Amino acid sequence: KMVTSNKQSDKKVVKMTEQNDSAVVPQRTLLGEVNEQITCPLCRGYYIDATTIVECLHSFCRSCIIKHLQVKSYCPVCEMMINSAKPNIKLDKALQDIVYKLVPGLFQKEMERRQQFYASRPGPAACATPEQRGEDTERIIFSPEDVISFSLEYADVTDADSISSKSSDSNEPPTVSLTTRRYLQCPAVVNIN
Repeated sequence: KMVTSNKQSDKKVVKMTEQNDSAVVPQRTLLGEVNEQITCPLCRGYYIDATTIVECLHSFCRSCIIKHLQVKSYCPVCEMMINSAKPNIKLDKALQDIVYKLVPGLFQKEMERRQQFYASRPGPAACATPEQRGEDTERIIFSPEDVISFSLEYADVTDADSISSKSSDSNEPPTVSLTTRRYLQCPAVVNIN
């Protein structure tokens, strides 16, 4: 076996060669390598409520860009003019989910901060959404310390009866006897290859 490391189009890969077989296995990306893409250029912190300017697609923390646009009417990165009366900015949930999933513990800490903030301010809490109050239940974000349980099942694609019985919408009991399902309990950061 021969292991070599190549840099191809800014992506690190490890190439393993054994006789005629060749497999490319991507290496784990370090947080420092993507840090620039997930930090706000204004506050230099990780994005919180990531918001993107539609005209130029630059992203910022929501509070940072709103404060900036109250004083100046251009993008802080590219200086493109923005309508100050009605700025065209949008919450970027996809980017925010990426930040929360890449930075361990950030989601939990942010939710705790929001709960503490609104606990001392019952008036504004009544107008806030559950996510703004730190009561978010829709997002599934695990920290590395969390333990998850999952089940792996084998489906024989050549056996049409077993597949159709599992995906049947009828209320009839399946004709194939189901075995007891086993769950694996492991850390949330487990790799499955």
